[in-house]
Amino acid sequence: MSFFARLKALFGAKAHQAMEAMEDPRASLDYSLTRLQGSLRQISDSLVEVSTARRSLESQRGQTQKAIDKTEEQARQAMRAGREDLATRALERKGLAQERLNRLNDSIASLDAQVESLKTSQANLRQKIELFQARKEELKALYDSSRAQLQVKEAATGMSKDLADAGHAIERAEARIQAMQSRVEAIDDLIASGALEDVLAPEGDDIDRELASLSRAAAVERELERLRAEATGETS
Repeated sequence: MSFFARLKALFGAKAHQAMEAMEDPRASLDYSLTRLQGSLRQISDSLVEVSTARRSLESQRGQTQKAIDKTEEQARQAMRAGREDLATRALERKGLAQERLNRLNDSIASLDAQVESLKTSQANLRQKIELFQARKEELKALYDSSRAQLQVKEAATGMSKDLADAGHAIERAEARIQAMQSRVEAIDDLIASGALEDVLAPEGDDIDRELASLSRAAAVERELERLRAEATGETS
């Protein structure tokens, strides 16, 4: 593999790792849970607001009912006093208050329906969040398990590649050594056949070397004769 090919593969691996980190399903699941919990908080906040508004309308309804009761009593007193005109005015005010009371009752009923709807949505969303949390933890456990298995497989694949590279290195070393040994044997054969001169051998050709060997043997024999003579003279 060329340098540029290895560089491309390296950048490709880095980009793949970055993409894997961006697409981590655990982060996506956590984000989805956060969104659901945010929706639940919004429902809870809305429920508080609607309940607060209902209490305000309840207070206004109570005041309006008191106004109706007051005008009703005023009309009775005016009639007893012979003041029909005052009784009429009191009854007119009572009618206006009654209209307001009817509107308040309608608004309160509408808010009651909203409260019940929000409570139902809140309960349903809580149940969905609980189910999602359970499923999320299950999926995260499965993801971690699968990721660990993948890492083991990738490590095993890398180990096999390393072992293969080591085996190839041994084969190359053995081939190199065999080639060197064959060269040594070839040189020895050439020297033995006389086709190649051995620089470490004594000077001269094979006859000169043999004559030199005979001369050395003769010299040794003469030395032996001298030593024998000396030994014989000492003995006599």
